Amino acid sequence: MILPDPLTDSLAALLVFTLTYAQIRIGLLLYGMVAPADAEAVPLLHVTAIVAGLMLGLLLLAGLPHAADFLPSRLYAADSPWAIGVLEFVYRFTLPSGKTLGNAGMILVSADPLWVAIISYIGLALASFSALQAALLWKGMAGARGALAALFMSGWTALVVHHLAHL
Repeated sequence: MILPDPLTDSLAALLVFTLTYAQIRIGLLLYGMVAPADAEAVPLLHVTAIVAGLMLGLLLLAGLPHAADFLPSRLYAADSPWAIGVLEFVYRFTLPSGKTLGNAGMILVSADPLWVAIISYIGLALASFSALQAALLWKGMAGARGALAALFMSGWTALVVHHLAHL
């Protein structure tokens, strides 16, 4: 049996956390590029979008086809699905799979489990509210950019929640 090298494991963990931090920073940078110049003066806009993203991130987590793999008994099992290399981890879990998105859609349609569907519908309503708020606050192209930035922030936050849950 070959024991893992602690230095390699430490560097791999550092790489994954650095990628997560970079994912958050890239999202904020892109939000700043898309949003109107004075969008930071309206905290309700981006706070609502972030809360909506957290709620939609819960929907992504509920839609995971491998949700049972998060049980403590599976995390440290010898045949654990988490016993993979860093590059494979980044490839498989940085973005949600098509099956995860399909399961999330089924949760919304079937309302099963009901509490996840309710939270997800509230998240969708908040994302829509933040986009509508931006469209009403600014006129013309700035309003469209604000609405797009709010929707982007909601989606990006949901992706970060999905990624963080896999760490």
